Amino acid sequence: MVQSNLFGETMDGTMDVESQIRLMRAVIGRKYMEIDDYIDKCGASPDQSEMYEALIDFLKNDIKGYKAIIDDLKDGNCDFTGDYYDIASLPERAVGLYNDVYLPSLKEEDFEDERNAMGIKSNYATSLVQNRYMKVGKAALESPLLVTLMSRNTDILALIGKVVLSEPELINALNDELA
Repeated sequence: MVQSNLFGETMDGTMDVESQIRLMRAVIGRKYMEIDDYIDKCGASPDQSEMYEALIDFLKNDIKGYKAIIDDLKDGNCDFTGDYYDIASLPERAVGLYNDVYLPSLKEEDFEDERNAMGIKSNYATSLVQNRYMKVGKAALESPLLVTLMSRNTDILALIGKVVLSEPELINALNDELA
């Protein structure tokens, strides 16, 4: 069992689930206040309202992603039930604004929280995709129909062959099977 310190970080530098949820909830709260500020700025600066609207869209999307992760984590398990598009999608027009306008506008402590929360979100999204690939791959290998259909596709066969040739254990098992 990995021990946590008072800040919720484990001794290996990772955050425990409760600390991750606490961080994401704090970031969500800050983002709601930022949305209110950007709404006010839209009215006060009509010439920059398009930029503020894009930032609002980003923040709403970001909040949606954090909520999806929290919903998955709050029972103490991480079973990757979140929707990838809620978690990883970002309005295209907001990417530059996020890096060039939003991040530089944050106070140092908020910037650190943002960086940590985005790290959690990024890791979750990566793991979510990997988990889905593994589930689909396992289901495909267990389905005789899919195995037959995959064996007709040269790209799939080449990909499987590449993986088998990169794993000595699989090569040995194949050689034993062919002997």
